Amino acid sequence: MKVFTASGLEGSTTCFRRFLSAVQTYQADVGVLLGDLTGRKVVSVIRKGPSTWEVPLDGKVHEVDSPAALAQLTAHIADQGDYWLEQTPEEYEHLRSNPALVELYFKSLVRERIQDWLTLADEKLGAGGPPVFVAPGSGDWRIIDELFEHGRSLLPCDDRIVEVDGYQLLTSSSSGPTEWELVREMDDRRLHEKLLTLCSGIGDPDFAIFNLQAASKAAQRIVKRFQPVVRFGGVTPGNGGGASKQGRTLELSPRSSMVEDAPPTLFGVLVQLEGGEVKDHIFTEA
Repeated sequence: MKVFTASGLEGSTTCFRRFLSAVQTYQADVGVLLGDLTGRKVVSVIRKGPSTWEVPLDGKVHEVDSPAALAQLTAHIADQGDYWLEQTPEEYEHLRSNPALVELYFKSLVRERIQDWLTLADEKLGAGGPPVFVAPGSGDWRIIDELFEHGRSLLPCDDRIVEVDGYQLLTSSSSGPTEWELVREMDDRRLHEKLLTLCSGIGDPDFAIFNLQAASKAAQRIVKRFQPVVRFGGVTPGNGGGASKQGRTLELSPRSSMVEDAPPTLFGVLVQLEGGEVKDHIFTEA
């Protein structure tokens, strides 16, 4: 069985398109997309006239003088994983002094982007293709979870075990304590108990794949105890991705797709499994 996985798209529509294409190009038997899936900022598009806008972006103000130029710029913003919101100058000033309202708009844009991705997945994958599973990251707002629960081509797998071609795929987006106070983080004791409960449904660990993104003590204890054939972690800095062994378990982490001041690039890992063993793996770039 060939498994293709990627993570850390952080809102980039370009990387999402490349992920869908990679599942098909590599002829994977299953695709797995892990978080974080959402972007980190909203770019203001300030309407100055009927066909003119100002867009503060990357430390400078872009003067936009046509709808076509605006479409090109906003497409670039989406490719970078960010969101954009058109406003009048008065609305812009009002939002600057109302962080709660900014968050409300932010969440609305996040939901809209994820819904667009679900539609795109339906168009690209179609019926009869390999199963493609998706789970948020520990930093993703929970508002996106319900969207995945009602998706058709992207199948939710967070906090559950799914059966794939004789293997069990176990996934959890939960994290141990971090300096960032992430949405899905908890103390290590609670996380360990949660993962233990989840692992109670595992049959033969030789045929288990763990998607545990957080680099927590609890996750390491679980991997050490159950020894799945492979564990996919979160993204890792540096070139080439990360690969290490913990007992018989091969732990794999692709590079982050979103790097500051660099064009969005989809980094993933393709793994060949056979008879409960990893026969081969390769880190990919697109």
